[in-house]
Amino acid sequence: MNRWWALGFCLVAAGGLALRCVRLDNRPMHNDEAVNAIKLSGYWQPGHYRYDPNEHHGPTLYYSSLALIWLTGTRSFNDLSETMMRLTPALFGVGLIVFLWPLAGGLGRGATLVAALLTAISPAMVFYSRYYIHEMLLIFFTMLIVVGGWRYKLSGKWGWAVLTGAGLGLMFATKETFVFSVVAVVTALAVTAWLEGGATGFQRLHASCKPSHLLAGAVAALVVALALFTSFGTNPVGPLDSIRTYLPWLKRAGGASPHVHPWHFYLERLFLFHRSKGPWWSEGLIGVLSMVGIFSALRGTLPAGAGRTLVRFLTFYTLALAGIYASISYKTPWCLIGFLHGLILLAGIGVMSLARFGKTIFAKSAGIALLGLAICHLAWEAWEASFVQFADWRNPYVYSQTVPDILRLTSQVQVLARVHPAGDQMLVKVIAPASDYWPLPYYLRHLTQVGWYDALPVDPYAPVVVVSSKLSANLDERSGKRWLLAGLFELRPRVFLELYVEAGLWRHWVEENGRHATPE
Repeated sequence: MNRWWALGFCLVAAGGLALRCVRLDNRPMHNDEAVNAIKLSGYWQPGHYRYDPNEHHGPTLYYSSLALIWLTGTRSFNDLSETMMRLTPALFGVGLIVFLWPLAGGLGRGATLVAALLTAISPAMVFYSRYYIHEMLLIFFTMLIVVGGWRYKLSGKWGWAVLTGAGLGLMFATKETFVFSVVAVVTALAVTAWLEGGATGFQRLHASCKPSHLLAGAVAALVVALALFTSFGTNPVGPLDSIRTYLPWLKRAGGASPHVHPWHFYLERLFLFHRSKGPWWSEGLIGVLSMVGIFSALRGTLPAGAGRTLVRFLTFYTLALAGIYASISYKTPWCLIGFLHGLILLAGIGVMSLARFGKTIFAKSAGIALLGLAICHLAWEAWEASFVQFADWRNPYVYSQTVPDILRLTSQVQVLARVHPAGDQMLVKVIAPASDYWPLPYYLRHLTQVGWYDALPVDPYAPVVVVSSKLSANLDERSGKRWLLAGLFELRPRVFLELYVEAGLWRHWVEENGRHATPE
């Protein structure tokens, strides 16, 4: 292995680590992140996780988080920070870079290094590596089966078959959409085998797989999935629930969801996105280079070091997965990173394919300069998306994002609890449709007496009341000013919450703070 190549690869991985792990708490928790955080709290109360077939996806995110929690010595859910939770997907995002190393023999060292660099700086890959959701884990475990399957084809060693099976079991236990990746993998295998020799290609594929090794892989997949879905033997109905879950998820995929978007939803966000008064966003560099890589794979004119079988498999896998996601009505933007990762690998092939056309020093220098400028622009977009416009609706990867103003609300509630005689046991009522109060359950987790209502109850009053502006509560007027409107706070764009405080508590807080504060 060339030591300069190895040094370059390590530097790229280090850069990817920095982009993913610095300032992980700079963005308020998204609804989905907060839901996952509350699910994670089951490790402390009652002490173990149970798979829910109706919502929230599989358990690998929570068990992976638990491993980090143990390592850091975090004592309780109240001590768990956004940084600690988001570190889990961030490390899996770095793992996607690191796990390109075993593919260097099939992609070629040059293409592998380029693919590692593009993975490290892709705005979408960076942004969603910093999101406490399941998607990055799903892509990483898919990478396990690609690496395991490829290395098994080369070596025939049963250990790689076991890794492939374990990857499949982990995919199953991560998210229901793993079936799309499995369909794409099977499709890619079939098409590649056919192109490699028709019926003879299928025979060679079958002959390369020893029955005992296939059995070992299947056992590994089954053991991993059963262990996770049963919560390591404490939830015997978990495996059955993992099958039952497809009833509600099929309805969502068919359009029974607010997240219904046209077929080009992902392509728009990736390759040409613009909203009023915002910048233009594009990962078009990856798209163009991947098309060159696909063209090279189909023609069979690959750069030195690239294996035709692997590159063709990646081509058909990526196209199949992109087609599946485009055809489904239910769409959320983080789903795009599945096929984006495939495009990135093919873009590495594309760069090395184009490099062969640089016959003169001038042509090579011009090509390197243009590629360098495009990569710098991509890195700038990654920085803007994750560190500057991380909660801006004009960012293509922001979706139903909580805005920073919600932190003012939760901070105000917490300081009011400090001056209330009951302290953290102060009664708080949150009155809003469920979709309009998340992620408050996470931010108010230190308070033990919080009531949640989806409509205005007969008795809406408590020392502190948070109400959706949609409900037109007017608790200050209704109470004859015994409750005061202490602020209007934005949860998400055009979604507002009103804060009402009992007048005596408000006066006490003003006196304790030794300054004037006038309620609205």
